[in-house]
Amino acid sequence: MPDDRNCYLVSFDTDRIQEYVFATDKLREVRGASYLLDKLNRELSWKEVQTLCSEQVFFAGGAGAVLTSSPEHAAAVILAIEALYRREAFTASITGVSVPLAPATRTNGFGKRMELAALRLREKKDHKARRTLATIEPYTQTCTACERYPATRVSPVDQRPVCDSCHTKRETARKHRSKQAEESAEAQLAEELNDLGELSRPPGYIGFIYADGNNMGSSLEQLQSMEDYRTYSFKLNELIESSVDGSLQKHSARNGILPYEKLLVGGDDLMLVTTGDIALPVALDIAEAFQNGSPNLPKAVNRPDDTPHTMGVSVVLAHANFPIAAFLRLAKQLLKNAKRRCAEKEYKTSAIDFMVVTASGSSDVKTHREEVLSQESFAYPHIDRLARLTQRPYTLPEAKNLLRHLQKFKRENFPRSQLQFLHEGLFHSYYEAFYRWCKVAGRARKEHRNLMIDFHREFSGLNGVPPWRSGIIRWGKNAGKQGYTSALGDLIEVYPFAQAAGKENTHAVSND
Repeated sequence: MPDDRNCYLVSFDTDRIQEYVFATDKLREVRGASYLLDKLNRELSWKEVQTLCSEQVFFAGGAGAVLTSSPEHAAAVILAIEALYRREAFTASITGVSVPLAPATRTNGFGKRMELAALRLREKKDHKARRTLATIEPYTQTCTACERYPATRVSPVDQRPVCDSCHTKRETARKHRSKQAEESAEAQLAEELNDLGELSRPPGYIGFIYADGNNMGSSLEQLQSMEDYRTYSFKLNELIESSVDGSLQKHSARNGILPYEKLLVGGDDLMLVTTGDIALPVALDIAEAFQNGSPNLPKAVNRPDDTPHTMGVSVVLAHANFPIAAFLRLAKQLLKNAKRRCAEKEYKTSAIDFMVVTASGSSDVKTHREEVLSQESFAYPHIDRLARLTQRPYTLPEAKNLLRHLQKFKRENFPRSQLQFLHEGLFHSYYEAFYRWCKVAGRARKEHRNLMIDFHREFSGLNGVPPWRSGIIRWGKNAGKQGYTSALGDLIEVYPFAQAAGKENTHAVSND
């Protein structure tokens, strides 16, 4: 083992992972890109450079780190892995940097040294981002899949010209699908996103889940030894994978097809696509499993810290033919909201934000909520009333309560016609929403009336007239001002995706 004073720390991070994976809307290319990057990161990278390295720190989540015994070896490792990515994935790339391990050692200050390498990585990545793509000449056939690179061959899948990158993604997806088919004859992966949509209840919808851990970098930075850093990274990756798998395994195949697809899972973040009806339960299960399992991470490195790690989670529900790039754009915006909610709670709990995409506003979350889900939408506005027609984002306990009420409303067959009547009242005026609530509650069967009372108690604390909660508005342009919020619209928005326990009633008038 070389002297620590002569060692160099080499750190890697894959460039623009999401841009590479979601270069097309086709599930086969998305799946292939994900599998290929995972194989490059977990298997091929270390095989490519192990003869040049003195020790492996970790490879996971699109990133990695190794130790070398000289600056020449460090430079050779960087060149080798960057060439590997270009050779195997064509349009995927990875950035590597090296820093002297000193003044740190393998047993002291290693986390701080990894932080320095991360800063150098960001600088180098920013520099690479300013480079422009090579243009395609007018006489060159563009790839019909990604429409970004020159076509080099005819794809055997659809007999259309594709670039080397898209061809490799398709071949990787085909091989993985064949392998999966051999291992499991009962449950197969969906061919396309529309196949997932057809399995959904209601049909046609899929859910896009994006989650990311909070403050994981600062936790790793505090680790002193390389062995602790390696162990912590491995356990973190293991936790996120087990949280995802544990949640997904609760949902069995439908018509022989699994109702989900893992797009990116590793490190401290993940992206999944599911049928519309399981998206929220899956997202909440993952967040809860990750949060509950995270106190074991410091225990693995003998640190006296049982504070749970938390995560921000976003869910976008939309038709299966909604562009994947639009799913990703909205999910990122929702994730920022969820992380802000985590920050409000000092990162002591996970948080989730969600959105059902409709024709009336799907381009920008902030604009939609300030212009549509506010008093701006009142048909009869009140000068003295500021309102926000949502209570999103929710903390994990709040979201679980919302899901619990949602399932109770569904189980008791609360009529959608009455929910629609209540929903329309929210956009009419503050007083009309209250009037309609009273009208529905007054005529409803006892079980349905109790559902409404319990829901109001849970999400207003009886601080305000139903369906409103009175207090300080936390979000939007009216943040910090006295106003009213309502969770009723949130429940109604996702009501169609709740798993039904039976037929829905067409009316809820009491016969008493």
